Amino acid sequence: MKYRIPNLVNFDKFVFRIGELSRMTGVSSRQLRYWEQRDYISAITRDDQNKARVYDFHTFIQVSIIKKLQDEGYRLPAAVEKMRSIEEEISLSRKFFQVAFDGVEVIDGKMFLNLGYFDKAKTKRLYGLFENGEASYEVRPVNEH
Repeated sequence: MKYRIPNLVNFDKFVFRIGELSRMTGVSSRQLRYWEQRDYISAITRDDQNKARVYDFHTFIQVSIIKKLQDEGYRLPAAVEKMRSIEEEISLSRKFFQVAFDGVEVIDGKMFLNLGYFDKAKTKRLYGLFENGEASYEVRPVNEH
């Protein structure tokens, strides 16, 4: 039995005013303005007359990462550089998973992630299983089960 996970949330619709972003991340509005001036983060460009800064979900993630890194002892420029590196890793992981992931399948009563074809000939699939706090993998012929 195969299940697809629907995309239930449109993160593009999440927008936050500067005060909301400040409360959510623990970074002061003043700091957020400074980070924006330094091009570490950016507000959404608005066409309306409202001058209030608004930020998207992506910026929320950036600010959260920078704040966590600063809390761990990174100075701001190093935290921003590390955040950008983390963003690249997240982006690659997301792109890879979007292409590779082919749903959830129940095999022998267990839920497996179908991680796509294992070989170029497309005769085998890679399945991931998360069980008892551990990840394991199985390669199975395409027509098995």
